[in-house]
Amino acid sequence: MLNISRIDDLVANSMNILEPTPVDADGNARQDVLQANDPVDIMLLPGLAFDKSGRRLGRGGGYYDTFLKNYRDLAETRNWTQPLLVVLSYSQQILDDGVIPVTSTDIPVDALVSPESVIPISSAAFDRMDL
Repeated sequence: MLNISRIDDLVANSMNILEPTPVDADGNARQDVLQANDPVDIMLLPGLAFDKSGRRLGRGGGYYDTFLKNYRDLAETRNWTQPLLVVLSYSQQILDDGVIPVTSTDIPVDALVSPESVIPISSAAFDRMDL
């Protein structure tokens, strides 16, 4: 996970998915957020499907949940505010509650954003989002 500060920091990869390059427009190496000296305010997460309880269905490898746990531990150690976990999705990806399977290591998201609506889920989302 690399820190970005503007949309120009993203370029399309071979699958036409926008992602940060290892160096910014000024030629500086991007900072890995797990090595950062400053907290992250928001994390945009991918997924295949979501529900209004904050459950996220990924690809089953647990990569993002592991990363999020590691970042949460880092933020807690440094006394940082936890980042807001937000999903950008199509409305069709938002399913009824109870349909998405969860495990004890799954970390729920704070808010869902679709073309039709913003759905705050956690108290952090209600507190920090300007709705």
